[in-house]
Amino acid sequence: MKFLNLALFLGSSSAFMPHVHYTTSHKTQLYMGLFDDLKLIFSDEGKKNKAEYEEQQKIEQEEAQRMVMERRRNPEKMQRYEEEVKSRRLQLESDTRAWDFQREASGADFQREASGADPLDKWTELRAAGVIKAGDDIERDPTSSRLGSEGLQEIRTDDKLPYVEKGYVDEDADVMGNLKKMFGKKK
Repeated sequence: MKFLNLALFLGSSSAFMPHVHYTTSHKTQLYMGLFDDLKLIFSDEGKKNKAEYEEQQKIEQEEAQRMVMERRRNPEKMQRYEEEVKSRRLQLESDTRAWDFQREASGADFQREASGADPLDKWTELRAAGVIKAGDDIERDPTSSRLGSEGLQEIRTDDKLPYVEKGYVDEDADVMGNLKKMFGKKK
């Protein structure tokens, strides 16, 4: 797994595209991307880079472990940490409660809540107020943008829509039921 992580760390999106580098003598040299990256990994330079990467990971893990041990020994730091955890949990609970309007279904009419209001109205209102984020409001990872894509988002966005919990089914999409109707079989 570490080897795979290192290969991904050293590789780039250009790994699948041939590169032509010009030298001063006007000769061209073709680089084959992924194969050159594999050669680099197994070369002395690649082994040195892998060792440096593993050492850096080790240092970061040791620092994290040292912080945990320090916090456990110091009651004030532990109390501060527990308060931060409690605050994050309360914020997460509040963010989750903001989406409760999606689950308030009346049953038969998928576009109406139990109160009779359209969930789209509540969704639009909460989004305009900045209480909920959906679609383009959610920050994208710029390192994942490729070929016109704006980049990936860190969370699922399909469940951030107003009718996600309603379970609407198009009755006309039932192919077998429509075939039975065509051949005269009644229910």
